[in-house]
Amino acid sequence: MVISCVLIRIKIEGIYVDSQLCIAGVCFMKKKVMRIMMIVSSLLLVMFVIITFYITNRVKRILLDNSENSETQVEQYTDKAMRDAVTEQLTATTMGCAYVMNETFRNFAGSVEMIADSATEIYSNPDKYGRAKIEPLEKSDLGRIMGQFVYAEDVNPTDAAVLEELYMIGNLEGSMLAMYEQYPELGAVSIGTETGLMFLAGPVLEERWDADGNYSHLDARKRPWYIGAKETESAYYAEVTPDYDTGRLAIMCGAPIYKEDDFVGVAGAGLYLEGIESMMMNARISDAGTSCVIDRSGKILFSSSNEGELQRESVLGDKGDSVGFNDIVNRASEGKDGLAHMDVNGVRSFVAYYPIETVGWTLISIVPEELVLAPNESLLASLKDNHLKEMHDVQATIGASFLTIIMLIIIIGIAVAVTTNILSNHLVEPIEELTYKVENLDGDQLDFQWNKNTGDEVQKLANSFGLMTERMKEYIVDIKNATAEKERIGTELTLATKIQLGMLPHDFPPFPDRDEFDIFATMTPARKVGGDFYDYFLIDEDHLGLVMADVSGKGIPAALFMMISKTILQSCAMLGKSAGETLTKANEALSANNQTDMFVTVWFGILEISSGKLTCANAGHEYPALKRADGAFELFKDKHGLVIGGMEGIRYKEYEILLNHGDKIFLYTDGVPEATDADVKMYGTSRMIEALNQNPDASPQDIVTIVHNDVNAFVKEAEQFDDLTMMCVEYH
Repeated sequence: MVISCVLIRIKIEGIYVDSQLCIAGVCFMKKKVMRIMMIVSSLLLVMFVIITFYITNRVKRILLDNSENSETQVEQYTDKAMRDAVTEQLTATTMGCAYVMNETFRNFAGSVEMIADSATEIYSNPDKYGRAKIEPLEKSDLGRIMGQFVYAEDVNPTDAAVLEELYMIGNLEGSMLAMYEQYPELGAVSIGTETGLMFLAGPVLEERWDADGNYSHLDARKRPWYIGAKETESAYYAEVTPDYDTGRLAIMCGAPIYKEDDFVGVAGAGLYLEGIESMMMNARISDAGTSCVIDRSGKILFSSSNEGELQRESVLGDKGDSVGFNDIVNRASEGKDGLAHMDVNGVRSFVAYYPIETVGWTLISIVPEELVLAPNESLLASLKDNHLKEMHDVQATIGASFLTIIMLIIIIGIAVAVTTNILSNHLVEPIEELTYKVENLDGDQLDFQWNKNTGDEVQKLANSFGLMTERMKEYIVDIKNATAEKERIGTELTLATKIQLGMLPHDFPPFPDRDEFDIFATMTPARKVGGDFYDYFLIDEDHLGLVMADVSGKGIPAALFMMISKTILQSCAMLGKSAGETLTKANEALSANNQTDMFVTVWFGILEISSGKLTCANAGHEYPALKRADGAFELFKDKHGLVIGGMEGIRYKEYEILLNHGDKIFLYTDGVPEATDADVKMYGTSRMIEALNQNPDASPQDIVTIVHNDVNAFVKEAEQFDDLTMMCVEYH
C-alpha cells in the first residue's frame, strides 16, 4: 500500500490557494490480498480488516482536514471582505454627507456675501440708487414677511440722517426677501450698521414686542456675527447659539459692508440647524450606527446618541476619553479626515470622520465592529454545523463498516477462494477510483463526479467530497460575479467621461478661416465626470457666443444637468436674443419643474466681431479677467445676477465691454481660485492674476497652459475637489 498526495490549487479573485490532500492508495492491494489469501485464509482476513480500517480512517481524516482548511480560508477571506466593504461604505457616506453640509454652509455664506456686496455698492454710489421708504411696524403686521426697521437704544428713529440711511439700504428689501424665500430654514436676513440701524427681512414675530406694545430695541453691533465679520473683514460664522427671537438652535453668518474703503456695517443671516442635524443622521449606515458633529474644540453639537461619550454637549478628548478620540479631535481641528478602529462606549467600532471646512466642524460616523462581522459569524457557524454533521456521518459509516466486515469474514471463511477476488474488487476498486479522481483536481477545475453506487462508506465519503467541491465552486462563481460588476461600473463611468468631453468643443483653432479672434479652452473634471463646461459658437457671421458655466454638485447628476444647461443656453442664444435675454430664457427653462434643486452659474457674452463690442451678462459666476493690448490682466468686477435655475421670474442685466485689437478676456470657474493645497490653503484670484501676467502677451493657449501649470504647482499632490475649467479669447 502507498500514500498518494495531491496538491489542489484553487484560484479565487486572481489568488491561488494551495491545499494538499492525501488519500491512501492501494496500487497493489488486490494482488497482495490474493497472494496472501492463497497462502493462508486466516491471515488474509486479518489483513483485510486492518487495511479497510486504515483506509476508511485515513480518508475520513483527509476529508475532515480539508473541511477545516476550507472553513479557515473562507473565514479569512470573508472577514477581510466584510471589513473592507463596510469601512469603504462608512467612509464614502461620511464624506458625502460632510460634503453636502459644507456646500450648504458655503452657498449660504455666498448668499450673505452677495447681500453685503450689493450694500457696499449702494453705500459707495448712493446717487445711483433711489430711496425705498420703510414704514414703521404695527401690531397688525404680525406674521407678515416684510422689511423691518430696528435700532439700538441710542438711535433717534426720526432723525433725518437715520431715515436717509435706512431708505437707502431699503433698496435691498427685494434681494433680502428673495434670499429668505430661497432658504426654508432661514430665520431672517439683516443689515446692521455702525450707526446702530438694523434692517431685517423676514417674518414679523410677536417675540420682538415688549409688554407695553413697543417694538424691542436691537443693537447688531454687539452680536458675535457682527463683531466677527468686522474683525476678520470677510464672511464669518459665529458659534452655534439659540436664536435671539425663537430660541431654536441656529448659526449666524455675517459679511462686512464698506463705503469705498471704510467699514459701515455687516450683512447677516441666521440658519436654523434642524436640516443640518437631519443630514447628520443620514451619515449612519445602519440603525445600530451613530453619527455626530463636533466643533474645533471637540464639543458635540449634534448626536444621534443620547448617552455615553457621544451625547450632545459632551466634549470629545475631555474627561479621560480614549486616546483614539483625543487623536480624532486633534486631527479634526486641523481639518483632516480619516478612519479609526477603536472602542466607543466600551464597544469596538469603526469610526470615520470628515471635515466641514466652511464652519470648522467635523462629521463623525460610527458603526460597531460586531455589526460588520455578524454575516461572517453566521457563515462560519453554518460551516461548523456542516463540519460536525460530516464527522457524525463518517463515524456512523465506520461503525456500519465493522458490522459489514464481520459478516464478510463469516462468508469468506466458507468460500475464501471464490469470494476473495469479488471482495477485493468490491472494496478496493472504488477507493482507487476515488483516489484517481481526487488526483485529477487541479487549479480552478473542481468538477468532481462519482457515478458508482457502492452503497457503503466509500459512497458516503465520495458524496461528502462532491458536496464540498460544489460549495467551493459556488463561492468562486459569486466572487467572479462581484468582480465583473465592479468592472462594468468602471467601464460605464469611462464611457460617460468620453461622452461628456465629446460635447465640449475641443478642436483648436475652432474656426480656421476666421482670423478676427483666437480662442483656447480646457476642462479638467475632479471626478470621472464633472459639472463645469465652456462653449463658443457662431450665432451668425458677425456674432460669436461665449459661455463659461459651473453646475452645482459633482459626479453623474452634475454631468447630466451640465448637458441640459449647455443645450438650452446655445438654443436660446441662437434665437438671436441679447446676452441678458438669453440668460433669462435659459433660467425660465431650467427653473421649471426643477425637482433636483440644482443650479448653474453662467457668464455669457456675445462678441460683435466687426466692432469688438462684447455684450455680457453674469448669473452668479466668477469675475472675468480683462487685459487691454497695452496693459496687464485685471479682474473686471461686473454685476452678478442670481444663478440659473435658482428661481423663476429673474431678469438678467447686461453690460458692454469694447474690445480693441490685441485685447484679451480670461474666463474660469471657481475650481481655479478655490484649488486647495495639502495645508487647506486656496489658490485665490490674486495668484491667478499673477500667473496671467507672467506672460500676458502670450497666445490664449499658452496663457491657459501657464495658469493650469501654476495651479498644479500650488496644489501639488493634494486631491482635486472641484473641476478646473478655463477659456481665453483674444480679439484681433
